[in-house]
Amino acid sequence: MNYFERPELLYLIPFVIGYAFFFYKLRFHENKMRLSIGNQADNRKYPFLEKCKSYFPFLRFISIILLILSLAGPGSQSSLLPDEKNGVDIMIAIDVSGSMVRSNDFLPKNRLEVSKDLIKNFIKKRVNDRMGLVVFGGAAYLQSPLTNDIESLVEVVSEINQSTVDEQGTAIGDSIILSTYRLKNSKARSKVMIVITDGVSNTGKIDPITAADTADKFGIKIYTIGIGKDMQGEFETDFDSLQQIAEKTDGLFYRATDSNEFAEVLNSIDTLEKDNLNVKPRIFIEPFYMYFLLPAILLLIFDLLIRSFYLRYYI
Repeated sequence: MNYFERPELLYLIPFVIGYAFFFYKLRFHENKMRLSIGNQADNRKYPFLEKCKSYFPFLRFISIILLILSLAGPGSQSSLLPDEKNGVDIMIAIDVSGSMVRSNDFLPKNRLEVSKDLIKNFIKKRVNDRMGLVVFGGAAYLQSPLTNDIESLVEVVSEINQSTVDEQGTAIGDSIILSTYRLKNSKARSKVMIVITDGVSNTGKIDPITAADTADKFGIKIYTIGIGKDMQGEFETDFDSLQQIAEKTDGLFYRATDSNEFAEVLNSIDTLEKDNLNVKPRIFIEPFYMYFLLPAILLLIFDLLIRSFYLRYYI
């Protein structure tokens, strides 16, 4: 249950609880002698009711709270894109090799942590699109297929770390091929791949340029992001290859030397790949009000029966 049609009604519940408390403190105890269950014969016949008689007045308060919950319109809300041909399918391939963790040019965080934070913000903006995730180091692995479940994808991104890929190295070509495989049968209006890396493709089963040619044949546009500064003596970089990959697919190459520039890059991609049709997802709501309404009615009936046949009072 993640939705209320009229959530403002929930503010009545604390007042009901507060009134029940003062009823118990100020009125109930003062009038408890008015509670009785028939004559002494009745008391012997219904000892359980005699023991519980002091709690019967609270049945009404419980019923009122359940009625308020029912009137608030509880339910489960989910969204579904009405037509996948109108959206944008995006695969994000992110480098998790050692240099993404050990470089110190993005302090106080490392390149990988900054990338994760900004990717999560990027994902949260794309509510009308399907997105997927590939991670790569010395090999490439699928972390999430194309999905419009934004919350789950953000959780997957949060769990990424250097140990996600055991193999050492940077297999950019493999990440492009794996992302292409996930995008090639897409019926979306636009198919996009974002490759984020800070190194040179030095391993893998296929070179990046050949992989880019394959992606281009399936109509996939690749945006490449070279993250980090040129740190001589630390880690080798090859941003020229990233630019060639982007150009082969009519995409764009970006350099991101700090977290602010990286954020601007993702904002630029977000703007370029906006869904111009502005198709909103269809909202489905499964109502749960009966789960509160039925118990409330049953408690009210039970309360009425108790007062009509056993109790000789009415407060």
